[in-house]
Amino acid sequence: MNVLLIQPRSGFQLRGITFPVCRDLMMTATFLKHHGYGVCVWDRCISSKLPQTDFRADAAILFLAQSSSVKDAAAVSDRLRAGGIRVIWADMVAVIGAELPDALAHCDFILTGEYCFTALELLQTIADGADAADVRGIAYTKNGQTVFTQKRPLPDLSELYPIDWTLIDVRKCFRRFQSCRRMLYLNASVGCPYSCGFCSTPFCYGKRRKRPIAHVIREIDVLVRDFGMDGINFSDELLLFTEDELAQLKACRERLGNSFVWGGETRPQVLTPELLRQMYDAGCRWLLFGLETGSSEMREHVRKPYDPAQVRAVTDCCTELGIAVFGSFIIGFPNETKEDLLRTVRFAQSLDLDAYLFNYFVMIAHTPFYEQVNRESGYRFHSILEFDDVVNTDSLDANFSAVPDKALAVVKAYFDYLTITNKKETAQRRTAGSQFFRKAINTAAEYLRSTPSTAFIGLYSICRRGFGVPFYLLAFPGLRREYGLHKKRR
Repeated sequence: MNVLLIQPRSGFQLRGITFPVCRDLMMTATFLKHHGYGVCVWDRCISSKLPQTDFRADAAILFLAQSSSVKDAAAVSDRLRAGGIRVIWADMVAVIGAELPDALAHCDFILTGEYCFTALELLQTIADGADAADVRGIAYTKNGQTVFTQKRPLPDLSELYPIDWTLIDVRKCFRRFQSCRRMLYLNASVGCPYSCGFCSTPFCYGKRRKRPIAHVIREIDVLVRDFGMDGINFSDELLLFTEDELAQLKACRERLGNSFVWGGETRPQVLTPELLRQMYDAGCRWLLFGLETGSSEMREHVRKPYDPAQVRAVTDCCTELGIAVFGSFIIGFPNETKEDLLRTVRFAQSLDLDAYLFNYFVMIAHTPFYEQVNRESGYRFHSILEFDDVVNTDSLDANFSAVPDKALAVVKAYFDYLTITNKKETAQRRTAGSQFFRKAINTAAEYLRSTPSTAFIGLYSICRRGFGVPFYLLAFPGLRREYGLHKKRR
């Protein structure tokens, strides 16, 4: 049986700004190949054409890792089904949208949790022409009603295999980041031990489960030796290695001539100066901290407690070691007030970060905030296609806070400007601002190599965002003064 595994196109995002191939797709493709299935991986963020034109699929699995991929997934699924191919949807967006009325309008099944073992059993059921009712972890339509089968337990990741990167053209997935010219997204764990109010990761992936470090190192060996990879951005929800794992990473890096560096997202409260030193020695050169808010009340509301003094200490320690630090903030939380936002501004200004990544709050189904707002105002999604339009952290499509839209836009514009013009040097002796400017140029180049319509809309999006920064900063000087948007405070 031949299976086509697809990453749908994410709106107008090309490989310059999105995960080239999602981890769940590659883990599932590798798993199915080990069990004798013919597999073909089609990343539509890279090419709109099927990579193997002679591949004849019996079934297709589309991995909806990003909300902006829903419309493309629907269009591709409709074409495949018209050709008699059974279509399965998987990954986070499909899982959180499975209960919506039209979720199964474009596919035959949705994998509602674990993907590898569920896909294996479902595909065998399809091949046998048997009833899918006994397959755990799926949703499908029967007699006009959506049926959810018994939930399948999430497996220990040691039951899976190291990813087979020969299934794709790895070189087309590389991107530039920091000093890296050939950086790729990998992962060392799946899931998260926390339960932030805005995040659906616990609902979709459960608690944190680590991959065997031997699997990770085996993949690094292949990617560095055979493809020239020089950077890894770990896509873990919480990147945290033990001392023994760091020692193995360090040994791997030395064995490969110290030819790669790495980084990822973690939390300051799990780091110590000694651990940071070990991370640096093992090749860590950048970290992302999801700080979200500077208001203690909002941190409690968001379910993300931390000590601001500890964040400053960890950030300063990273700078001393040569680890670049990116701070991620969210503005426009439900019930956020002007005073909450002022505290966030002051807190961000007090940190010596390499980049200040301010995003608008977006509502995501199956999160504590979604349930809260649904109870208070009746707000809810009615179609899975809505995800493609409203779940965009760069666009203020819905404001759930008590702060005016313009104030949120001015604050975001200020920190975008601060990131671009930031003169702090990173571990690679380059300013973070130049990195983000270079990223915009690379993204524009990718658009120009695409179809004329995509190039036009993509370049328009870049220009609109680029001109939005000076517009909001120059057009509303009163709001800049009101929120103290003048200079960093240390």
